[in-house]
Amino acid sequence: MFLQVLTKVSVLFVLLFVGAIAKYSGILNDEFNKSLAKLVLVITLPVLYFYSLATQFTLELFRLIWLLPVFAICFVAVAYLIAVFLSRLVKLNKAERATFIYLSTFTNCGFLAIPIANMLYGEAGVMRVVFFNVGFNILYWTLGVWTLRNSNPTLPPEKSAIKASLKNLINSGTIGLLCGIIVGAAAIKLPSFVLDASNMLGAATIPMALLVVGSIMGGRGNLKELHSYRGAIFLIALCKLIIIPIFALFITGFFGFLDPLTRAIVVLQAAMPSASTTPIFTTRFGGDSRLASIGVFATTIISVITVPIVMSLV
Repeated sequence: MFLQVLTKVSVLFVLLFVGAIAKYSGILNDEFNKSLAKLVLVITLPVLYFYSLATQFTLELFRLIWLLPVFAICFVAVAYLIAVFLSRLVKLNKAERATFIYLSTFTNCGFLAIPIANMLYGEAGVMRVVFFNVGFNILYWTLGVWTLRNSNPTLPPEKSAIKASLKNLINSGTIGLLCGIIVGAAAIKLPSFVLDASNMLGAATIPMALLVVGSIMGGRGNLKELHSYRGAIFLIALCKLIIIPIFALFITGFFGFLDPLTRAIVVLQAAMPSASTTPIFTTRFGGDSRLASIGVFATTIISVITVPIVMSLV
């Protein structure tokens, strides 16, 4: 089973390494990566959310998968508490500690989870990943932003930061999720050209997202600087790639009414490496961008082995 999963997932990791090589060789640069990541976050990923839910989500299916957003919130909360504890075991400044917590808490639930779900389970798996993200996005844009903003002395104090974090919930990703759920649940028949265009644009998310993650891995300084953060990276990987996936395997085992595909998607999301958008978020909201890049690089590399192992246990 491990070899079967590894064979399928390895196709995606080949694209990651193409992005890494392109970045290392200078074909991709930081400015282009930021623009590409923004294109995915603001346009293609929300369209993928919309198309997946609009074409597959139904009220009948909702009865099977309604727990997905609940699991998302539960796993983020558990990971956050573990991350806060682990962050006290290493010497970090305020910005580094906030980044440590963010890297340990928030997963690559879109840029990497969607391609892997598509490769392993097809469109039905992608739709469940998207619905899982309904719960994940709530904490991603509130707790996540708040965590980073609190480490930035140039931004407003805590109360203003919480208010600003809530405002961040109104974004294209959330709009794509809500519109997709409404169209799917109400069985609204959209014109075929709208669906076809959404399908084409949403499908572009997978290769572009993999190139973005790969380009982060290909930064010239990542390997050199990894040694200086080795203690923090070890704990981040321990939380993100071992503790939380084991927790997911254990907890979902108690929910016998979960269909196998839904359980597999829950475990897959729990097994994902740190969010690839962390360097972008640290630049925008606060935190340490250097640790952010190294954390994404290290957890993504390690996940090449851990993800197939975890998924073979489902």
